[in-house]
Amino acid sequence: MGATVFIGYLERTSLRITLNRIASDALEDLLDDALQGNHPIIYEKIMEVLVLDQINFTDLNNEEFILAVKVIRDCIKRRTELTEWQLYQKRIWEEEIEPLVQQDERYLQ
Repeated sequence: MGATVFIGYLERTSLRITLNRIASDALEDLLDDALQGNHPIIYEKIMEVLVLDQINFTDLNNEEFILAVKVIRDCIKRRTELTEWQLYQKRIWEEEIEPLVQQDERYLQ
C-alpha cells in the first residue's frame, strides 16, 4: 500500500488520492527535492503525517499552498535530461496531483 495524498477541499468535498507505493515514493522524492531545503516549514507541514502513509497539503494556508505548488512546478521545469525516476515523478505530479490542486479552493482564489 502507498500513501494517501490529501490536497484540500472543494465545496466540502475532500480532494485526495491514494497512490501505490512506487508512486507515493516518487512523489515523496519530488517533495524532498523541491521543498525540503529551501522551504522546510512547508515541507514539514506536508510530510508531518507520512508515518501514517499520508501526505497532507490541507494544513497549508493560502500563501503556503500557492508557494508549494509554484516551487514544485519550478523544480520539475528546471530539470534537464530527466532520469526515468524523474520522468515518473513528473507524471505523478502532472497526471495525479495537479488536477486535484487545480480544484482546491486556495488555488481558485
